[in-house]
Parts: sequence; structure tokens; C-alpha cells
Amino acid sequence: MAWAVLATQALTASAATSSPNDPWFASGHQWGLTQAGFPSAWCASTGAGALIAVIDGGVDFSHPDLAGKQVGSMVVQSGQVVPGEASTDHGHATHVAGIAAADSNNGIGMAGAAPSARLYSVQMLFAGGQGTSTDLATAIRFVTEAVAPTWPGPVILNISVGATTGSTPPEVASAISEAYSRGLGVALAAGDSPGASGYASMGGQAMVVGALGPGGGVASYSPTGGVNVFAAGGENQGSTNVGTGIISTYTGGQYAWLTGTSMATPHVAAALALLMSAGLTNGQAYQRIEATENPGGGLRIDRALGSTGGCGGVAAAPPPPAPAPARPAPVRAAPVRVVPPVTAAAPAPASVQTAPPASAPTAVPAAAPAAPTPVSAPYDESTHPAPAPGALAAGAVTPPTGFQTLLATTSAGARTEPGRLSLAAAAGFAIAYGCSLVLHRRLTRGRVRA
Repeated sequence: MAWAVLATQALTASAATSSPNDPWFASGHQWGLTQAGFPSAWCASTGAGALIAVIDGGVDFSHPDLAGKQVGSMVVQSGQVVPGEASTDHGHATHVAGIAAADSNNGIGMAGAAPSARLYSVQMLFAGGQGTSTDLATAIRFVTEAVAPTWPGPVILNISVGATTGSTPPEVASAISEAYSRGLGVALAAGDSPGASGYASMGGQAMVVGALGPGGGVASYSPTGGVNVFAAGGENQGSTNVGTGIISTYTGGQYAWLTGTSMATPHVAAALALLMSAGLTNGQAYQRIEATENPGGGLRIDRALGSTGGCGGVAAAPPPPAPAPARPAPVRAAPVRVVPPVTAAAPAPASVQTAPPASAPTAVPAAAPAAPTPVSAPYDESTHPAPAPGALAAGAVTPPTGFQTLLATTSAGARTEPGRLSLAAAAGFAIAYGCSLVLHRRLTRGRVRA
């Protein structure tokens, strides 16, 4: 069986190309693959025989670029493991799966980083990206103890899931240690907060992955402490990441731009697939990756495989379909956490497209916030309600005079404590003045009569 896997690898490598005809790759939008040297690396290995287990929120294998990639799907919840996929938003996991191993050189969509690898989905995140550390540990142990022993080639865990406790939960650390000891490769998302990664303690048994922007620098949100390697995770430009994020498969047969170490991690999982399918152990693959990184720690899988040239020809690609308008990807509501919780990194603003555009996508400007109305405007003792929207827009407003001025002044002044005091004094003066005026008139009338 092992011989058959190696023979398949050799056949795949001989037919490999560093210039696949997938439109998103051919148009230059998959900058993360080029940044890490994947096109040249494909001349030496495409990950044939490797299995990448995506432990996340469930993969939508109905996507055309993931067709034929599925080996299995399981759901882990409350410690129970059952076959299938739970009905929930599978966008995050589908995006991760496409980066790692989408079908390549098929003339549609995008190219996967390990195009010949297969995929196994283990869902332990549900609505809103909610899950528990217990279920994460159960998912890792399931792949380690039930899936890997039956798979003839190398198995890699992609865990784009971060602990919100600030450190690796003990049960998760134990499960990762067991996976490593049994020969599995492990790629962990470092998290999306600068500083030290919550997985820093796992650096010897897993590849803890930070994120790079399109310019090659560490992304603004990426941790740097405890990180073994950096790979393309994308960067936001203002309110959009179109073109500067990572494009990949999404639910409903679409493609989306997302940003985060969640997106960097499948690049490294794919690199492990390429190295381990070429005969390296998990520990040897870790060492090779770290020994061939860029000076800043960036992944260079071409150097790791000793393949820095090109190969193959460019297959004829069908004309790309008309671009679809960009629209925001679904935004997940903040989940109610179960302690201790784990959650996928929240995606940055994304655009979903059904096909690659003929030119660089144009960012959709964010809608201007609605102006507050008198009903919803804040009010307290020191502020006044906002004027009606039409009052200022109508142009000149006739200023109040005479008694109107008094009413306007007293009405506004009554809303503050000093105003109330001034108003009380004015009222007392007015009463005294009125009494004296009445007395004066009576005296005057008396004099006239006399």
C-alpha cells in the first residue's frame, strides 16, 4: 500500500505545473501562494497521498472547487462524535479547506496549496463560531486515534481555532501532544491579537502560525510571540480586504476574501502535506520549514523542498465568466460562550464573489451612518434634543422675538440647574413687578377720583 502511495506521488509530480489555469491564480489574486513559493514547490510535490483534517465549523463539500476532495465528515458536540455535518454557517471552514487543498488546474475558481491532498472535516464549531475546548480535544483525538490509523499516507491537522482563555487548555495540549507523538502534522492558528500566541507552549509539537500581509510584513493583528512560522493571512485596507485578504472557497459555490491567522494556517498545513507526502516525518517537516524561512520568519516551501524553478505548461483556461458584484459575507453574531470556550477567529470585512473579475475588484464603500432623529437622539439634563432634520436644511429660520424670545430662553434654560435658578429669580421679579404695577394703577385712579 505504501508503494502505491509513492507511485501516485511520482505520477502526480511528473504531471505538475507551476502555472495552473485557475482564474483566481492566473489573475494574480492568490498572492499568498506566490509569496510562500508554492508554484515552484508543486514541481517537487503536490501533496498526493496526504490527508488534511480541517477541525473547524464544517466544510461545504458541494463547492465545485472541493468536488472529490472529501474523505469523511464528522460532528463533535458535547463529547459525542457522529457522522455528517451539522446545519450551520460553514463559511469559515470552507474557506480554510479551499486554501489548503482546492482542486487546481481545472479552469475554474482557485488553486489549492496542496492540490493533490484530500480533506476530512471534523466540525466542533457551531452557530456564531461557538465551541468548547473539550470538543476541540475530542476532535483532535478522534482524528489521531480513529482516522489516521486507517489512512495510508501522512495526516495533518489544520486547527484554525483559538482558545479565548489566553493559553492552551490542558485537554487540548494533551490531545496535540498525542497527535504529534503518533506522527501527525499539526498547524495551529496563533490568534488575531498582537503579542504572544495562546498556543505558544505548543511550539515544539505543532507549527504555530502567524500571519503576513501582501507586502511580506507581519500583519497588524498577528501575534509574534511563540510563533514558529508566518504565512499569508491578509491585511485590511480601511474597511475592506478585497485584494489584500485571502481569496478562497465559500458556501453556496462562491469565493470570499477573509483575513486572519485562520487563513495563514492552511498554507502551513498544505506545506506539511507537501513535505510529509515526500517522505519526511512530522518533526523533520517542522525543522525543514523553520530552517528555510525568510529572515522575518515567512514560509518558503519551495526552499524547503529544494525546488525553486518552474515546471509544466499553462493549460488552456476557458474564458472567465462575467464578474459578480461584490457583497458582504455573512457576519456572525457574538456567541454565548461555554467555559472554557474556543472560537474561530472572527473574519474581517469580506466580499463574496461567484467568479473572479476580469480586473482587480473595486471595494464597495461603506454606507454612511444614519443621522439621529429627535426621537432617538440622546438627552440628559445638560444637552438638548437634536433639531428635526428638515429644520436646518430648510435654510434661514425666522429668529424668535418679544415673548417668543422669553419662551425660547426659559424653555432652554429650564433644562440646566443654573437655568432653573435664573428662571426662579426672573419669576419672582416678575411677580413683584406685577404687584407694584397694580398698586400704582389703583393709587392713580384714587387720585383722579379725588
